[in-house]
Amino acid sequence: MFKWCVPAIMIGLGLVQVAQAPAQNGNQNSNQSGNPNYPSCGIQVKTDRARSLSEWKPAMSQYSLRHYGEQTWELQPAAIVMHYTAGETFPWNLVNSKDFAGEKPGLASHYVVDGNQIWELLPPSVRSRATYGINHRAISIEMVARDAADLAKRKSTLQTATELVRCLMRHYQLDQSKLYSHQAVARMNPQEVPEVKDLIDDKPYHKIDPGEANMHTIRQGLRQKP
Repeated sequence: MFKWCVPAIMIGLGLVQVAQAPAQNGNQNSNQSGNPNYPSCGIQVKTDRARSLSEWKPAMSQYSLRHYGEQTWELQPAAIVMHYTAGETFPWNLVNSKDFAGEKPGLASHYVVDGNQIWELLPPSVRSRATYGINHRAISIEMVARDAADLAKRKSTLQTATELVRCLMRHYQLDQSKLYSHQAVARMNPQEVPEVKDLIDDKPYHKIDPGEANMHTIRQGLRQKP
């Protein structure tokens, strides 16, 4: 789920400092280039519902400039954020939306998980617009469910999401301290989530997904299997 935010005119006033090659938080090294090898992780990822990158990248570069002072669409993942979709079926708005709150690009997470199915909407090397305040640092994963209680009943979705997180954490060398709920990010507290930032509106906003019990289930699953 997403925060409603209307952009401010900042660039022309010199309020945004452009960074063409931003330094990223987290552990970075040459082994992090390219997408994870999904088959080696024992998971299958579909790309038949992916966003058009030729349209996405220019719009995301401008979004990143406005919100983070970084004119780039590139992502070097330093965190992973978990969501639920607040619906029972595939969220096609994450594929088809052209803008949101009067600002381009539209909404899109990196992945959508539904049962044992995983769709990659954006490569994890490309910034998404899914988690306000941390899109410049985080991979976002949406799990299909109405709410936290519904998600807790969707055992296969939680299990599949756990295996996807494990694969991403291994590839990008992230530990569990960099696995966040949307709820935690929405508090916009750098002491809790050091990566949070926004140049237009850095105030806390209200989110409750995917639910603390579901985050516990995912973290417990990560600990149970090496």
